[in-house]
Amino acid sequence: MATLDGSSRQVNLGQGIAVRAPGLRGRADAHNVAPGAETRAPEVDGSGAALDAALTREGFLRLRVITLDVAPVPQAPAGDLRAPVSDVPGMEVTVPDLGEDVAQVLLAVDENGVVSWNFPVDSGDTLAPTTRGSGDVVRFIVPAFASAPDAGEAAETRGVLGLIGRKVLELVALPLAELVVPPLAGAAARLWESKSRIARARSFTPANYTSGDVPSLADADWERLATGRSLWFVHGTFVNTDSAFRAFPSDLLAALSDHYGGRVAAIDHHTLGVDPIGNADLVRELVPDGVQIEADIVCHSRGGLVSRALAGQGGDPVFDVRRIVHVASANHGTALATPNNLVPFIDRITTMVNLIPDGPAAVVETALTSVLVVVKIIAKYGLVGIPGLAAMDSAGDFLHGFNSTELPAEQFAIAADFSPSGGWRAMAVKSVQNVVVDRVFGELPNDLVVPTAGVYEGDDAMQVREDRRLVLPKARGVYHGSFFGQRDVATQIASWLTG
Repeated sequence: MATLDGSSRQVNLGQGIAVRAPGLRGRADAHNVAPGAETRAPEVDGSGAALDAALTREGFLRLRVITLDVAPVPQAPAGDLRAPVSDVPGMEVTVPDLGEDVAQVLLAVDENGVVSWNFPVDSGDTLAPTTRGSGDVVRFIVPAFASAPDAGEAAETRGVLGLIGRKVLELVALPLAELVVPPLAGAAARLWESKSRIARARSFTPANYTSGDVPSLADADWERLATGRSLWFVHGTFVNTDSAFRAFPSDLLAALSDHYGGRVAAIDHHTLGVDPIGNADLVRELVPDGVQIEADIVCHSRGGLVSRALAGQGGDPVFDVRRIVHVASANHGTALATPNNLVPFIDRITTMVNLIPDGPAAVVETALTSVLVVVKIIAKYGLVGIPGLAAMDSAGDFLHGFNSTELPAEQFAIAADFSPSGGWRAMAVKSVQNVVVDRVFGELPNDLVVPTAGVYEGDDAMQVREDRRLVLPKARGVYHGSFFGQRDVATQIASWLTG
């Protein structure tokens, strides 16, 4: 156990690890949790089975856990360290360099459960994810401070990634030499998804919609869906069908199933390696020859782009689509999808996973494994475009062309303006000249992942009529991942579909 005195001096924690934490006072300790050690990481950091399983599945090795029992020094002068992604006061952590074939990443969980993925920095303290094998040590600068929860806000005691209420840093390693890593980031994403995720169509019933253990549609299923108009659900980034829609009220789904004569299905699609038009083309290959599908669609996040592609946006239609209900769809993209914002993107997604109410470990693992693939790509290639995410880049070429023509289908939209507080606030906002703004979106209303208005309007042909919109105000506290647990949201979706 080492003592931090609030100064800028470097403190040795042993095992080749040192910390420099200006403005923080307290204790720090490094625990050996590497393979073969007597201590396992969950015994130290309180993390659950989902994180352990995701890291193991994706080839990451847990090496060390650094626990910190610290508090800010009152009225301490500003330190010389700034976290490169969040631009807040930072704390320097140095670890032994394990060579050019081993990438190291520092996963930080602060006192409020906010998660940040920290990659190495160069001598100028600039983010340099591919730095390794060039010296004796690798340096990280992680966010040093956590915000206090708002008065009256309920405090959580445990997150998916560990106990909330203390600062934990977890050093993980990725042995690149043991992996088959293609020479291009897009190819790496496609390879992973081809092995780990099934691109398919599946049934979606009140009895099975929360399960991933559902067979893909057979020819006979497609033929039955073609006997009348069918309803389809299309998920968003980093998830699959059962994790995306499991909060949808089962009684409302049963009513919708009755309305559509039991013709309800869903698309599981790859969200990293291909763009939405590519997703639609893969669905086209699944439809048996001679089968014509008339469809309505409920979609979320990136699934909105896939749904529009299925309806013929950007190419030939796969389905004859009458209506699309967009829920937090990235119809005009998100600044988080630009390469320079990939780290804030995965930080927000991982924090959402950490702070949501307890769910099945398999569901959490699904999101975490997708995030870890992006972590791999950043560690291997740096901040580069990934095809499935680049399609959501609000300043990118894909959306410029995709949104240039109007789609004949009737479109509806549900969006939210989320006002972060407590841990969410520490993740999302900063103060600029005494004005609190979102780190990525500025003063633009958003749901933590997509701009609110971007779901339904923009400076192009993609527009949703005002009378076909439901916009949830800040007071509702609905963020990007919590729409389908709102009863009125599901009721409005059903009303639009059946009206």
